[in-house]
Amino acid sequence: MSENLRKFPRKEIQIEVELSFLEEETQKVITRDVSEGGLFMQLSDPAHYTMGEMVGLSFKDPLQDFEDTHKDAIVVRQTDDGIAVAYIEMGDF
Repeated sequence: MSENLRKFPRKEIQIEVELSFLEEETQKVITRDVSEGGLFMQLSDPAHYTMGEMVGLSFKDPLQDFEDTHKDAIVVRQTDDGIAVAYIEMGDF
């Protein structure tokens, strides 16, 4: 069995997220897992979201007592059923 080398362990939690991308209308999606560093969202059209693109997220963070949360994130992985994003701080740029 391989060791988990992730900086932020994933938790299998399904929550609703409002996903904003470019100038498109915000859509509501469901997560498959969440961590302190990002999340995975289940999508019917994951190829629409290009690797490295920035998205906006709004959700009630289950890791912070369901506090209203707004994050900017970068698409870091695509699968057949969704995308993984890593949170970024605008100060990182």
